Amino acid sequence: MQEKQFLSPADVARELSVSTATVLRLIHAGQLPAIRVSERIYRIPRASFEMFSAGTLPQPGDLATIKDVAGPVPGLSADEILPRRKLAAGSRR
Repeated sequence: MQEKQFLSPADVARELSVSTATVLRLIHAGQLPAIRVSERIYRIPRASFEMFSAGTLPQPGDLATIKDVAGPVPGLSADEILPRRKLAAGSRR
């Protein structure tokens, strides 16, 4: 059977042995990336969960919103997060 691409907060809570409320707090704090499906429904991409579990997820300060990027990025909405690019020494943004 194929693994799910997206996990519910309850799935993540079960995997981490914590409560669903704890998972929702992590999502709202920006520590666990999730997709907001509706006003009360969130889904966590499996890749994000695996990175979170391994401790390799970028910290919130290392991320830039699409508003920080010059020019439109096709396929992304205004609230999606992009990795912040490291600039070479002496270069300007």
